[in-house]
Amino acid sequence: MRYLALMLSRPVLKLREINPLLFNYVEELVEIRKLRQDILLMKPYFITCKEAMEARLLLQLQDRQHFVENDEMYSLQDLVDVQAGRLGCSLTEIHTLFAKHIKLDCERCQAKGFVCELCKEGDVLFPFDSHTSVCTDCSAVFHRDCYYDNSTTCPKCARLTLRKQLLFRDPSAKVEA
Repeated sequence: MRYLALMLSRPVLKLREINPLLFNYVEELVEIRKLRQDILLMKPYFITCKEAMEARLLLQLQDRQHFVENDEMYSLQDLVDVQAGRLGCSLTEIHTLFAKHIKLDCERCQAKGFVCELCKEGDVLFPFDSHTSVCTDCSAVFHRDCYYDNSTTCPKCARLTLRKQLLFRDPSAKVEA
């Protein structure tokens, strides 16, 4: 009993390894994994934001520190709270608070957003927005529809490749960004 009490809040369960099919059957876990992935994408904004550091926003998750470290590890308490419906609600509230800071409240965080280079239209995009896709190579952010409809290479990756090629051929040549 003592051992279980000690292990209750320690993130020692890697659910994908224990049961890879679990996420196919427990819808709440899929939601929680998505929220955790989004929070991990938000973390760099908070680490470099003076206001977020002063407001200690990441401390909203101090009882679940593993949520800002990875999206794979779970504690026994996490699973108990999933079953009770508490974890999804509290994580959604924190996600909303974090997104509000980045997208609405903080000009510095807003300035780190992206414009879709494929259509050059729409609002400022963030990697944690549900309608976006992120380039796996350069981390540029695009509207999901633009990214999959275009199905060519990422414009930023193409630009970086061209720049490298030009610099490799003629190191004294100047290349525009």
